[in-house]
Amino acid sequence: MHNSTSGFSQVVFRDIPHSYPPATSVSCCYTLAPHFQPSPRDWVGIFKVGWSTIKDYHTFVWVESYGDSSQEQSLKRHAYFKDYYLPKDELDFYQFCYVDSSGQVCGASTPFSFKAQDVNNEQSAANSSDDLLVITTQEQVEQSNREIASLKDEAQCIQQQNAELEKALREERREAAIIKDKHDELVSELRQTKEHKESLLCTLQEQHEEIQHLKEEMLVHMANQVELQKQNLPECTQSDPNSGDDNGLLLQTELQLRKAHAVIADKDAVIKEEKNLSSMLKRHNQELAQENQKLTREIEELRRTVDELQMRTSTHSEEQNATTTTHCATTQPDAAEACDLSYDNIPVVSIVEDDEEDQPALMCRHCLESFPGSTRAEVECHERNHQVCPFCTLICDDMEQNVFEDHVYSHEM
Repeated sequence: MHNSTSGFSQVVFRDIPHSYPPATSVSCCYTLAPHFQPSPRDWVGIFKVGWSTIKDYHTFVWVESYGDSSQEQSLKRHAYFKDYYLPKDELDFYQFCYVDSSGQVCGASTPFSFKAQDVNNEQSAANSSDDLLVITTQEQVEQSNREIASLKDEAQCIQQQNAELEKALREERREAAIIKDKHDELVSELRQTKEHKESLLCTLQEQHEEIQHLKEEMLVHMANQVELQKQNLPECTQSDPNSGDDNGLLLQTELQLRKAHAVIADKDAVIKEEKNLSSMLKRHNQELAQENQKLTREIEELRRTVDELQMRTSTHSEEQNATTTTHCATTQPDAAEACDLSYDNIPVVSIVEDDEEDQPALMCRHCLESFPGSTRAEVECHERNHQVCPFCTLICDDMEQNVFEDHVYSHEM
């Protein structure tokens, strides 16, 4: 039971037998603490042993309403259950629980079952009722003690297995956190590489435009020089005294042409270097994309491993509960009484999470964001809202559509 027991002393159930006969109406007696104030909306329910919430009741009845005529009547009460609504299973154990109008459990009875009384036991009880003597053989007591010791050993073994599973689960989660950090670093590096590539492409475009502008200026300048040479050609044939100036102009033009060719050659070298760098960045992007895919597969494998560990932990807990219930149901009445005496000494084995971060939560396989309390369908809807590159698995939610398409096409170049 996972409810708090701080308020269980407010209502105390009295004279609860070990078992009730089946197909017979049942009543239980309980007393209220003097300071306890009952409500017409309070109720008494029959719960199967091992219940976790007040919704796990098998049946219930509203509490009786008494006046304030006497103190005894207001403190001691009864609850009656019709046989039609009672449990039919004779192997399980149940208990009465008093629940107030706010949903708090204020009291719980000792466990009991619904099964027919053995005829021999009834005759033995009738014969010894006058002397008020209950005979239990030493063999039965020793058998009960052996079964209790066996249950304790089994509970300790299961507790050790649960501790090992918890340790393995924490280790797997630590490795998953390390892989997630590596994935985040790769995503950051991919983003920086993309920004650097865009900057290089912008610089390359500017240099292309500058080279084209220089070529146009050079062609215009050469055309002007050719036209000027044609106009001065007749004068040069007549040995004009100013031919020296024309030769100097031609030499100056040739020097300008050589400078222009040198600038173009430098620009071509820069363009070639930029292309080589762009090719290197592309290969680097492909390597990062492959590493990202590898990390994604490892995260999926770790997630499956964590799920398997949680299933194994749940299976161990269910097996322990089933073993304890079967033992209590099959033990003879005298042995069951001995078992009840040692009931508080058997350790309760359960896996308790250290904090809220250890609770299992679904994660987005793209951005690895955790969604505690969300369903698989809600997480898949979140994943579909991402804009992810199919080649490098880069999350491109902040990109415009045309920029995203250019990014995807750049992998095919």
